[in-house]
Amino acid sequence: MSPNQEFRVYLITKEDIFRFIMVEIVIGSMTYSLALKIFHNAILAGAGGWACTEGLKRLGKLGFLLGR
Repeated sequence: MSPNQEFRVYLITKEDIFRFIMVEIVIGSMTYSLALKIFHNAILAGAGGWACTEGLKRLGKLGFLLGR
């Protein structure tokens, strides 16, 4: 053990859980199914769903998404 012991507390709020559910699960599923209909390929659809979800999260960090 290190001589400097730390105790970390992580707070997970209801808003964080809601944002995770909305962005990762709902929007990710919608973009995956849309990309699957466009590309007719599960690998490309997975990549497209991931890219769109990550892009929306990046926009959210800039303040354009979810009212921040």
